[in-house]
Amino acid sequence: MRVLAVDPQPGELPPGVNQVYPPEELDACLAESDVVVVAAPHTPETDGLFCRPRFQAMKPSAFFINVGRGAIVDLDDLVQALDAREIAGAALDVCDPEPLPPIHTLWKRNNVIITPHVAAMSPRIAERHLALLVDNVERFISGRPLRNVVDKSRWY
Repeated sequence: MRVLAVDPQPGELPPGVNQVYPPEELDACLAESDVVVVAAPHTPETDGLFCRPRFQAMKPSAFFINVGRGAIVDLDDLVQALDAREIAGAALDVCDPEPLPPIHTLWKRNNVIITPHVAAMSPRIAERHLALLVDNVERFISGRPLRNVVDKSRWY
């Protein structure tokens, strides 16, 4: 498998990633991808980022998965892209609005999977959170930089 990524601050390739694109080359990345997984935060730059032109940039055989934030995807445009067969299918763990109304057309499609905002769940999540907390306390005490510091100007 070839793994492509989009990162606003590309640097050294993370393990398992073959290529990192800057955000302005998102459409080029989409055109090469068989599966597109969105795990981005909701920011002014990502609000409605996945709209009709982005789905049209994807392969008709590609699948779209959103485990990031619902506001990143224009659901009406996703429905139109599915109707036009511009993409093969979608999986949504998050959507806007959430919960998705019971009468929404996406519930009736056999090429769409909807999960109840549980993509981050893991039997090890509490253990990982505790390990991060303990590591950050040790870093704070020793004067080292903390991990996962929020930058409010970037919204995350």
